[in-house]
Amino acid sequence: MFIAAADWAIAHVAGSGDVAGYVIDTGMMLPLAGQGAPEVQEHAVTEFITALGMTQQAGSFYVGHALEACVRLPRVWARLLRGELAVWQVRRITEDTIPLSAEAAALVDARIAAYAHQVSRTQISNICRVAQEHADRGDAILRKAREAEHRRFDVWLGQTGFDGTVDVSAILDQPDAADLERAIAALAEQLKEAGSEETLSVRRAKAAGMLARGEQALPLEAAPVESTAKARSRHLTLYVHLSVDAVTGALGDVARSEASRSPLGIDVIKAWCQAAGTSVTVRPILDLAAERYSDAYEVPDLMREQIILRDHTCVFPYCRRPARSCDADHIDPYETGGPTASSNLAPLCRKHHRHKTHDGWRYKPAGPEEPGVYLWRSPNGVRFRRDRHGTTLVVVEPVETPDTT
Repeated sequence: MFIAAADWAIAHVAGSGDVAGYVIDTGMMLPLAGQGAPEVQEHAVTEFITALGMTQQAGSFYVGHALEACVRLPRVWARLLRGELAVWQVRRITEDTIPLSAEAAALVDARIAAYAHQVSRTQISNICRVAQEHADRGDAILRKAREAEHRRFDVWLGQTGFDGTVDVSAILDQPDAADLERAIAALAEQLKEAGSEETLSVRRAKAAGMLARGEQALPLEAAPVESTAKARSRHLTLYVHLSVDAVTGALGDVARSEASRSPLGIDVIKAWCQAAGTSVTVRPILDLAAERYSDAYEVPDLMREQIILRDHTCVFPYCRRPARSCDADHIDPYETGGPTASSNLAPLCRKHHRHKTHDGWRYKPAGPEEPGVYLWRSPNGVRFRRDRHGTTLVVVEPVETPDTT
């Protein structure tokens, strides 16, 4: 399959008028393979990786690694073809060679091919670094300067735990870190003096949120008083959905967080809402199965909110991009008579919206009795069923071969 990925990429090289495929990673558009490797038609990459059941990012990396090895690492590729290397061993090398120049990649290929079956990741990185410094001395100096700046502050909101907690990690300058530590420690001590019986670790974690909102700790029995200092209140917007199962308790005490797309305990939601200084917005309940219409092409806010809450994510096969950041697509185009109606709208991210509009992908709702379920067909006849639980490969249509008799 890895070899087929390279063959497919080379068979679909992007021309001057084609959109080339990229790896979308943390807001940056990264080429599939390194300098000198051909660009590949974006729609061809999407069709291949979707047929394999891969997400856009994972599949783009997969095709890119195959193209990188085939084009820029011919010695390593030859060993793969002879069965002397496993795919994972080749991909471990291509991960480090894609950012290199063509000359540096050729040096890595020459030095590593004979030992590719036994080199460690650290050895691969060292070989790539030496090759880069030898081939591109100026670039190596700039790369070292960039690597020296490694400060960061990461809040992993997309990985919220069932208990509602989130990991936070950072690398700061020593003076900044010292100031942050003093502020956290002071607020944690204030919480203790105010009567908190929680552990120091919990009080420090709470102090970080209080610091962000500009709050001060108060005695637990004291009522909040007005202050001249402006502090940010804690604001929650909750989407509450009730079904028969929820009313009868069949679903259990579990809620879903739209921000993190992860389950949360109901008790966690209650604790957030009951915290002092928290304001809660309760929006009207939307019937997700209701049919709404508009005479205009533009999708009204209420209808857009309905399809976001109904479908959760982009409805393209295997895509998990949140629906709130997607386009509202007219399944049957508005220009050809498709209505602006709930049943004719679905969220598509910009990339997959473009594939549907220009590259031959087609889809339709499964039917009025199955809202949020879509049947897709790729340009080459691969069919998928997409619902809120994921994607299922339905059928691969046989390719018609010409009659040569």
